[in-house]
Amino acid sequence: MLRQLHPQAWWKPLPPLTATNHIHLVRQSDRAFTLAEMLVAVAILTLLILLFARFLNSASTITTLGTKRIDADSSARPLLDRMGVDFSQMVKRSDVSYFVKTQGNAQVGNDQIAFYSAVTGYYPSPSKQSPVSLVAYRVNSDSTSPSYNKVERMGKGLIWSGASPTYIPILFLAPAGAPTTTIDNIWPAATNSSTSDSDYELVGPHVFRFEYYYLLTIGALSPGPWTSTNTVAIKDVAAIVVAIAAIDPKSKVLVTNSQIATIAGSLSDYTASMGPGQLLAGWQSALDGITGTPRQVISNIRLYERYFYLSPTE
Repeated sequence: MLRQLHPQAWWKPLPPLTATNHIHLVRQSDRAFTLAEMLVAVAILTLLILLFARFLNSASTITTLGTKRIDADSSARPLLDRMGVDFSQMVKRSDVSYFVKTQGNAQVGNDQIAFYSAVTGYYPSPSKQSPVSLVAYRVNSDSTSPSYNKVERMGKGLIWSGASPTYIPILFLAPAGAPTTTIDNIWPAATNSSTSDSDYELVGPHVFRFEYYYLLTIGALSPGPWTSTNTVAIKDVAAIVVAIAAIDPKSKVLVTNSQIATIAGSLSDYTASMGPGQLLAGWQSALDGITGTPRQVISNIRLYERYFYLSPTE
C-alpha cells in the first residue's frame, strides 16, 4: 500500500523575497575583485612587461653589436685576402725595386708599400700586356679626397719592355751606383699617401690604420733590417705581417674625419722591441685610454693582424 507523503515533507517553498535578502543574493552573484587583488594583478603584469622589454632590449643590443662586427669584418677580410694574393705573387728578385719599410724609410704613422707582382692590373694599352703589375697600398691622407682615411690599392698594369715608347714597363735596377729606375722615382704616386692616380681604387673603405713589419727567415721580427729601399733583399723575409684597424659604418658616422685621424695617430708604430701580438695589444691599450671620443665608437673599432708568408726565393 502506497504511503501518502505530506507535501511539505519533500518540498519547502523559498522564503518570501524581502529587501534584505535580495541585496544579499545580488552581492553573492555579482561579486568583483577586491582592491588588493587588483593591485597584485597590476604588479604582476607590470613585472612581466618590464622583463619582456628588458629581453627585447638585450636582444636588440646583441644584434646591433653583431651587425657592427660583421660590417667591420666584411671590410677587413676582402682587403686582407687581396693582399694575400698580391704578396703571394710578388716578384722576388734582387734586381728590381721595392718601396718598403727600412731603417732609412721608417714610415711614421700609416705605412705604405709598393712592389711588382704577377697579377693583372689596369693596363694603359689593350695589347702587349705583361703579366706583371705595380701594386701599392696606402691610407689616403688627402683631406679633400673622398678616400681620406681609407685604404687604397694601386694595380698599375705594365706592358712588355720595349713594346711602346710611351708606356713604362717593369724596370730593373742599375747594376751599380744609386739607381734611378726605382719605383719612387718612376711612379711617385705609388709611394705618396696623397698624390692622386687613376689606377688607385678603394679597397678598405672602413680601414683607417695600416701597419706592417717582417718575419725574417732567421725567425726574428723586424721593422726593416735594410738600410734603405735600394738595399732591400726580399730573400731575407719569410713573411710580411700586416696589422689594420677598422670601424663599422654605423659607428663611423658618429665621428669626424679629423677624429678618425687622431685615433689612427694614437695607434703606435711597430718597434724592434715588440714581440708577437704586442702591437695589437698596444693598440687596444691606446684605444681603452681615449677619452675625447664616444665610447660606443671606440668599442666598435676592430683590430686585425695576419701573416702573409712569401714563397722562398732561389
